[in-house]
Amino acid sequence: MEPDFFLKEQLLGLTKRCLGVIVSPPGAAANECLLEYWRRYIWVVRNPFWATILSRFYRYSHVYLDLNRNVVAINKTAPFIAVQRAWGNRPALLTLEEKHRGEGRARLAELGVPSDAEFVCFHCREGGYSPSDEHLHSFRNNSIENYLPAVAELAMRGLWCIRMGDPSMRQIEPMERVIDYAHLDIRSDWMDVFLCASCRFFLGSTSGLAHVAYVFGRPSAMPNQVPLSMALAFGLSDVAIPKLLWLEKEGRYLSFGEAFDSNASNFRYTNLYREHGLQPLENTAEDIRDLALEMLERSKGNVIYTPGDEELQQRFKTHMRPGHFSFGGINRIGRDFLRKYAYLLEDRPG
Repeated sequence: MEPDFFLKEQLLGLTKRCLGVIVSPPGAAANECLLEYWRRYIWVVRNPFWATILSRFYRYSHVYLDLNRNVVAINKTAPFIAVQRAWGNRPALLTLEEKHRGEGRARLAELGVPSDAEFVCFHCREGGYSPSDEHLHSFRNNSIENYLPAVAELAMRGLWCIRMGDPSMRQIEPMERVIDYAHLDIRSDWMDVFLCASCRFFLGSTSGLAHVAYVFGRPSAMPNQVPLSMALAFGLSDVAIPKLLWLEKEGRYLSFGEAFDSNASNFRYTNLYREHGLQPLENTAEDIRDLALEMLERSKGNVIYTPGDEELQQRFKTHMRPGHFSFGGINRIGRDFLRKYAYLLEDRPG
């Protein structure tokens, strides 16, 4: 997201133009292939010697731009939300190279996926990718079991479903038209990019992998968003639903108004929820399935929203104010989720 934000802000004329340089010696990037795609717009320094020299400039604020603070934005509205809103429905900056498209399709064919088959990617955050700071972020984790009914429904409708991730994740049982790519030997940085950039849509969670789909212009359905204030942190074509907050001492959900009026809507660490007697509860399998089917309808151009649905959208968004992470965001909250939990839009749920 950081390079995307940096470039779009300049292209929109929201800030002065400047030369971008990413210092990334070999092995430093989480995905080397994706880094190569950003070379189209930004200088990338790979040589270890020059990387060491240039990294010394980090100490000088007039040449070092900390993009992380514009995207992470703890306890404030993320500046990239305004950039997303201004960018609107303009094309994505990145497009997949034909080389990767051809090679990716060849790999899928080896797994039995027809050359003309459409597929979706799905990803459910677990705790194995970054165990050293898992104690801080475990509230973002989810159960893959709650995603599988949505996956089964999509597969029944003819879509192939590719489970993204890494081998630390729990394996899933074999299912028709479902590939547990996270546990295959063909996993690679370029294959990750191909899948995210080519899918019909991405069914994600609170994990950065969905942003790879976003920077290539692929839509996303995003369940289990937490903290609550991140629910509108996605693109114009995307839909999301948040985790609900369970108030332990009273045995009930916080209403959206209660949550947004408190600091809990911005909590970014597991211990904060515990200290305040709150549990962020995973979305149910039914909620995730409904969200995935809404995205499928949107991707086909036949989704239906009633005046009542638009009213519920507006009521949810009016609870947000400056300082909430995604205040002013342009994606939608899931239609069926808002219908089901409309009572939480009241001041105090009954």
